Amino acid sequence: MKKNIPFELLILTIMILPFAYIYINWQPKFSLNHQNKFDYYLYAVVFFYIVPLLMQFLDSRKPNAELLLKSAKRIRLIWSAYLSALGLILFYYLLNDYEYDKPRLLGVALSLFLFASGNFRQNIHPSSIFAGNGIFSNKASLQAAEERNNRKNQRFMAKLFFWVGIVGTVFFLYFKESMLTSWGLIFVGMVIFYGIAIRLIRGVV
Repeated sequence: MKKNIPFELLILTIMILPFAYIYINWQPKFSLNHQNKFDYYLYAVVFFYIVPLLMQFLDSRKPNAELLLKSAKRIRLIWSAYLSALGLILFYYLLNDYEYDKPRLLGVALSLFLFASGNFRQNIHPSSIFAGNGIFSNKASLQAAEERNNRKNQRFMAKLFFWVGIVGTVFFLYFKESMLTSWGLIFVGMVIFYGIAIRLIRGVV
């Protein structure tokens, strides 16, 4: 347990960087104009700390825990870094009143998240909860047919995230029209929702 404390402190430090940025650059008008955005981001930070921590704990209960925990920690680190980057981008543009460019850069950040996710997702072991396969299963190995199917699903999600990330980054950097930006954010949001929420639900079922 003690050996995990430095890692958890690292995760928490990364996640609170946007709040430190707000504190250092505090402006009275921020709480008046953007308090709801701050609250939503705070809820997201709490969610993306507790849920991946729970997923890591469930992986640690499996017979092949040592293998799974290495991947779980890398994934948590990447998720935390991207959430922190999103917070820094969001608060920077809120503090400086760059309302026009904020959605575009949010789209770039989300697209880069998909790009990074696609790179590491294909290497996750199928029995890991982070892969969205068999969340409540504690078998060290899956049946051959089931493992092949899960590997196939993982490769599909890896390619989907990778290419949507590349195309999305180019799209948001090139197009400045607000309507196109809005539709781009909706599409990227749907891909992320499918990749995280839907696959987790499928794993539970």
